Amino acid sequence: MIWSQPPRGREPLAWAAVGVWVGVIYLTIPLARTIQRVVQAHASRNLFLWATLLAFGLVAAAAVRARLRGHWQATTGQWAALGAVLGLFSGLAWSLRANPEEALHFVQYGLLGLLLFRALAHRLADPSIYLAGTLIGAMFGICDELIQWLVPNRFFDYRDIGINTLAGLLTQAGLWAAIRPAFVRGACSRGGLRLACSALAANALLLLFCTQNTPAFQEAAARWIPALARVNEITVEYGHRIEAGGGTVFNSRLAPEELRRQDRERGSAVAQQIGRYRSDGQYLRFLHAHPAHRDPLAVEARIHIFRRDRYAAEAHERFAGPERETAAEVAWREQQILAAWFPRTLGLSPFAWPADMTARIQTWRGPPWPRYYSPVSRGIITWTSRRTLGLALLAVLLAALAGERRAARRPTP
Repeated sequence: MIWSQPPRGREPLAWAAVGVWVGVIYLTIPLARTIQRVVQAHASRNLFLWATLLAFGLVAAAAVRARLRGHWQATTGQWAALGAVLGLFSGLAWSLRANPEEALHFVQYGLLGLLLFRALAHRLADPSIYLAGTLIGAMFGICDELIQWLVPNRFFDYRDIGINTLAGLLTQAGLWAAIRPAFVRGACSRGGLRLACSALAANALLLLFCTQNTPAFQEAAARWIPALARVNEITVEYGHRIEAGGGTVFNSRLAPEELRRQDRERGSAVAQQIGRYRSDGQYLRFLHAHPAHRDPLAVEARIHIFRRDRYAAEAHERFAGPERETAAEVAWREQQILAAWFPRTLGLSPFAWPADMTARIQTWRGPPWPRYYSPVSRGIITWTSRRTLGLALLAVLLAALAGERRAARRPTP
């Protein structure tokens, strides 16, 4: 197979291929929503998922073809490793079927991982090539999300950073465990370790910015960079995980006592505000016009209402069975969150359910779930503080820089 042989051609061309593919990924960012709408209008969103799975199938077919032609003498262990990596890729892509367009990240950053390997192979022929390839790919993945932070109607998402990084990691793991290029051997070289440490430092620095770019930080930065004032999105929000009772959990940007206070004091005004955005089209305009970090109470209430009503409508459309029970359970849980934590906002809005609607959804539910974690505001960081995360990333940055200096002083074998 081509990836098992030493690279041919000139190194600048290999890096040009990396640059072109990264450019393709980045240039699709402002076009992504348009592409999704066109695909959904003329086919189905699932086309993204099937295209991703087809790409993995083509990789498997290429491996079989190389084996039949004698270009790749793979052992049983190598076949098992290739099957495991492709199985993981396929399973992870399938897990994203609710948002199938996200599965394409695996193709984008999987191919980037292969191109990085070929470019790095002009200089590295030791195991550090896999580590460097993974970390450089992760760096491009973080930059991808930072571009989305600045592009209108696109959103920064740590989950996507994780998907991008995982795609690169699995690709390098497949090269190491399945392809096992014969030219990659020996111990990690000084140059490879220096490059890997530099890439790790770049990732730590980028994530340090992302995790400290709170609304207050961005507002302060806008005094020096006025263009930031026009950016409605931010890269991080810290909040609270709230146990709502009965196994129901949700995230909020507001502390529990602050959430209750704001609902009590501002509920009437917020109810009128969100009541002006009732249809799905108006709902999307509301989200664009009212960033969550600027008015958490209004935005969180409206998103919980949207999720509740979407699943209630799905339950109404389904016949009795597991699908109706699931939809009714989600609608019921979201209603309980709203009734318990946004009571004034909900009660004074046009979205309050009449008693018969509540009773109908209750009868459609199956056995109550032991646990329900609302995905509303799932991107909020609740497991640590800004300070703790910042110090941890600063420690990684300093350790990476120290590792780079140590590798630079390491004797050449």
